[in-house]
Amino acid sequence: MRATSTRAAERSLQGGHPTVRHAVETLMLEERTRWAMQIHDGLTQSVTSAVLELQTMRSRIEHDPEGAIAALAHVEREIRDDLRRIRELLFEMTNEDPPAAEPTLAALVRDLGVRWHFPVTVDVDGELEASSEDVLEAVYAIVSEALANAAKHSGAPAAHVRVTVTDGEVRVEIEDRGRGIASVKDEDPHFGVGIMRARAEALGGGLDIGSTPGRGTTVIAVLPVGRAGG
Repeated sequence: MRATSTRAAERSLQGGHPTVRHAVETLMLEERTRWAMQIHDGLTQSVTSAVLELQTMRSRIEHDPEGAIAALAHVEREIRDDLRRIRELLFEMTNEDPPAAEPTLAALVRDLGVRWHFPVTVDVDGELEASSEDVLEAVYAIVSEALANAAKHSGAPAAHVRVTVTDGEVRVEIEDRGRGIASVKDEDPHFGVGIMRARAEALGGGLDIGSTPGRGTTVIAVLPVGRAGG
């Protein structure tokens, strides 16, 4: 039973026959219990486990930095899985069907657009999800930083993300048609260019920014493809 059925049951309670009210109340209780069990048995336990792992990180970073990095990567994967499950639950509770196998990047871009009230579209050509974790994390970080800049500084009505994956590289473009800027320096903390460039160069890639006042800004990152498990 979906949440819409529960809402219909709630409406039927008003002015209904006592026997009907009792049946509906029982149905609603069963439905709420089912949701509570799903959240408790899945999400609550998973988030609690992640919090406990994070609490041990400070001392572990000092004594076992490599182990701490591996543990952080594990916690991050678990939290990403939790976010996916939360989205699925919310879709089900609002009687909407979740997108079939929605790519992580598409979900990230959608969530960022909602957070900043900034329309963003995304196109992915190629199998981005087959890239290594390092490449995926760099793509997510660069897209997030560039979209934050566009939302906060560009004055553009929207932005577009385009990712092209070939056998040798992942090319990421974030484009807006905002006011543009005359020059962007890595040391300027407002735009996070240094952060994005460091992400790209750490993997042997590069980052370029093209911007013309009055005509918008385009951030282009090119990364070696790096296959998962490779």
